[in-house]
Amino acid sequence: MNHQNENPKRPAGPAWISRKNLKLERLLSQSYRKDELLVFYKRKPTEKDVNTIRESFRKAGFKADNIQIGSCGNCDIPVQRWRAKGIHTLLSGNSIRAGSGPAATTVGESYSLNFLNQVPAPSVNELDEGLKRRIEAGRKHNPQHKKHEIVIAVLDTGFDPKLADPQYLWGEAAGTKGEKCYQDVHAGWNFVQDNGNFEDDNPARHGTIVSQYIINQFKHSKTNGVKIMALKTHDRNGVGDLFSIICGINFAIAKGAKIINASWGFYYYFDTPMPYLKTLITGVLRKKGILFVTAAGNQIAADDLIARQIYQAEYGVTLTDDQLRNLAIHNFYPAQLSTATNSVIVATTTDGRTVSATQNYSNKFVELGVMADQFTRLGMDFEVPFEGVVGAFISGSSFATAIASGTIGANCDPALYVPGIQKQAFLQSLKTIGLADGSGNILTDLPPLSKKYVKNGSCLK
Repeated sequence: MNHQNENPKRPAGPAWISRKNLKLERLLSQSYRKDELLVFYKRKPTEKDVNTIRESFRKAGFKADNIQIGSCGNCDIPVQRWRAKGIHTLLSGNSIRAGSGPAATTVGESYSLNFLNQVPAPSVNELDEGLKRRIEAGRKHNPQHKKHEIVIAVLDTGFDPKLADPQYLWGEAAGTKGEKCYQDVHAGWNFVQDNGNFEDDNPARHGTIVSQYIINQFKHSKTNGVKIMALKTHDRNGVGDLFSIICGINFAIAKGAKIINASWGFYYYFDTPMPYLKTLITGVLRKKGILFVTAAGNQIAADDLIARQIYQAEYGVTLTDDQLRNLAIHNFYPAQLSTATNSVIVATTTDGRTVSATQNYSNKFVELGVMADQFTRLGMDFEVPFEGVVGAFISGSSFATAIASGTIGANCDPALYVPGIQKQAFLQSLKTIGLADGSGNILTDLPPLSKKYVKNGSCLK
């Protein structure tokens, strides 16, 4: 890891904007979708609530008649997406965080910009046609005959059935009477285009690779099988937005997912995360008995530049390369939401002593270091997960996350997924389960990791 000592001063705190700074806010303007605002209500909005907000816009001098309002299917959730030219410019006085809320009791929090998030870029930008042909040729049909079925919702770029076996795709049983939310949808969903085509069009097939890593962990389980709930929340470029994520999480809740795999995230530069997103991930999921497994995050050059400029402006300190990978300094959501009492589990890549120099770490927020398959001077890599492909490697906390989701789902007792779910029960369970080759247990605490990189030094082998 590069411990570049650009400035000997100690960091003073997280990279947050605490006061008005137009230059820094302009830097962040690429972090959200233009011409969109999310409106959060205290309850499911009525027509009167909507008109109250329209009127507040008119009083602010904004032409509100052409606003297009979108919702998450027919889910009874207090969130809408409002689209109109220039609507994102209706901001509160101090930052780009929120809109100018009306003087009404209908709004649960200020309007939010529709923040972007992305799948951490892998070490290769695409699967070339030759490798795709090798994957297709090598794929074998491995029927599942397992006692328990664990549904894992993969919020990502989709699922390519030519590369990954579609038998693992989730589908709702005929005649199922579930919650009202997306009640007419019985397979995966595309939240980017709002339709049923969730096929992976990302050149790197990010969502498909994530799904395959999860599937592979189940192949040696004697009791647990897996169904992948493919939820396309990210476009072909690997970019999603806050609204799609909110809809995807609510879909997963309504359709009975046991684990949500979130191999994505976004750097955020304010002291308070969006209240609804935080409550949804840290509160609602725990009450519903759902684990949320997410990526620690990767190095993104543009975000590192922003963090350095913010830190210099706030504290007069230049962050080192190593400090930029520390989640306590450079906040990456939703990884930053992990606490001891909620059901958020964060994963990064390790060699058992340190973490990848291009991935984030924290002995407070990161629960799992996943042991890489290959260690070189260039980094820590995982073997591409498809049958028939040998000698191809890829890296990223996305894939560490997928391996963690699959390992938990394949090995832990389904009885642990209960309201008030305890993630520590899953981690403790993994520490008692031996590896197939008899070389130790699946999860081991390694002291070198605990000093800085991973909570308790917990490492998946």
